Amino acid sequence: MMRCSKRTRTEEDRNDWISQLPESVLVDILSYLPTRDAVKMALISRFRNLWTYIHHLSFDECAYHDHNIYDGENYDGPHYDERFLNLIRHVLILHERTIIDEFHLKFAFNLFNAIHDDQYNSDGYASKERRMASELTTWIKFSLRKQVKVLDIDLLGCGLSEPEVNYELPTSILTNKYLKELSLTGCGIEEKGRIQLTSLSKLSLKEIMLSDKIMGEILIGCPMLEELSLDGCCGLHKLKLTTSNIKRLKIIVGWRNEMSNSRLEISCPGLKSLELAGAIHLVQLKYSASIFDASLYYSRTFMCERRIYEKVQMLLWKLAEVSVFIPCTWTTLIFTIWDLTYVPIPVAGWKSVEFRLLFTKWHMPGICSILRNSHWLETLTFYIYPGSYSTFLTEEAKWMEAYDFDGKSYWKSQNGDFRGGLRKYLKTVKIYGYVTEPYVLELIEFLLKNALVLEKMVISTKKTLQPIHQYELFKDAVFDQEDRFTPKELLQFSQKLLTLPRASKSAVIQFC
Repeated sequence: MMRCSKRTRTEEDRNDWISQLPESVLVDILSYLPTRDAVKMALISRFRNLWTYIHHLSFDECAYHDHNIYDGENYDGPHYDERFLNLIRHVLILHERTIIDEFHLKFAFNLFNAIHDDQYNSDGYASKERRMASELTTWIKFSLRKQVKVLDIDLLGCGLSEPEVNYELPTSILTNKYLKELSLTGCGIEEKGRIQLTSLSKLSLKEIMLSDKIMGEILIGCPMLEELSLDGCCGLHKLKLTTSNIKRLKIIVGWRNEMSNSRLEISCPGLKSLELAGAIHLVQLKYSASIFDASLYYSRTFMCERRIYEKVQMLLWKLAEVSVFIPCTWTTLIFTIWDLTYVPIPVAGWKSVEFRLLFTKWHMPGICSILRNSHWLETLTFYIYPGSYSTFLTEEAKWMEAYDFDGKSYWKSQNGDFRGGLRKYLKTVKIYGYVTEPYVLELIEFLLKNALVLEKMVISTKKTLQPIHQYELFKDAVFDQEDRFTPKELLQFSQKLLTLPRASKSAVIQFC
């Protein structure tokens, strides 16, 4: 037995491919680990101090504490985990590489006490925050000296929902010729000097106070910018992309804008991709004819009230000619409300519609309305999540009960005018996710009976769902029900599906 054990160890040593890799490859491997894990690899002799040459530096304070330690009722001053701070100090002192690709920092920090110096200075809180701000500035400047290409600074961490008083970024971060991607969360941007980010192609700003002037200077100073994301940023009223190179725009209109009813006008003559989330009714589009795909995630405060939603209607008129339209659960319910209350919607030029739904019977009138008005529809996609009416049942939605209907027979009663895309152009249908949910089979049966030129229907029961948007309130319910259907149920579903009649002789059903 001992001889066999020695032989096994010898074979393992001979097949230790990791140790035989060149150091440059080992450095690449370490670079894609969280930096604190990369540093720990120094305990293995083959890796020694290779971590000092990694090209990705990533520091996350949330790995050092519970996410709920910040309690406003028992506040006793700013807390900074010394283990976290010492890791950063240690790495930045010993790091040998002259150029790095990425620098990520997630750290809950603001200057609340420093701003309210008179009230808190006796406890030393203000001076502690100022010292921390100074050190934070040295970290950022370290990354800039290393000619970092991707910089991600998140000062909300995991314990704060929004910044109380922002730390103001060093001006050198906005005059850099090496940065290609910049993500800033919970920071302050000063109106000082000229912004020059000549290589920047992707910019993400979250929970940052902006103004039309600052945003204009950013756009002028980023001539190569192609992607822009603004999440919960206040103070912006007009976003003019008329002279920019931006092709992809993501806007999340936060609750503070909604509370103040602050509207945002977007001029976007060259834009190709648009994603709007939150209080989308506060957004007004101008010069939007170039947009190819548009996603709408309506506000998480949506209550299914009986009203016209004029602002959303106006937004849809502007997006009626996009090629790809992506409505979420709540946006589809607005179409249901319009259908139940006979509110007209525009005939759309959408060639592809991609639904992302917590599927209930109340979404069916909205889906039907979109099908009727999509006269050039070629591709139809559904990402189905498990749902129930109780998920969005509110007092404001009780009026819908007067329009109650039998979900099982709904599609059989829809024999009206589908002369557009459904009958003439629809060639591909894709249905992913929880296909055994109630009413899904009836929808599939309706599509097979009415899509006259259908070529392919793809059904996938695998977890091929798109990432759930942060504005979808049902995301936790989805994760709790990942193994909802059994193999037996899926087999029965598949067998029944194959027996359904098809209007198109060339239609093929594929399972994946």
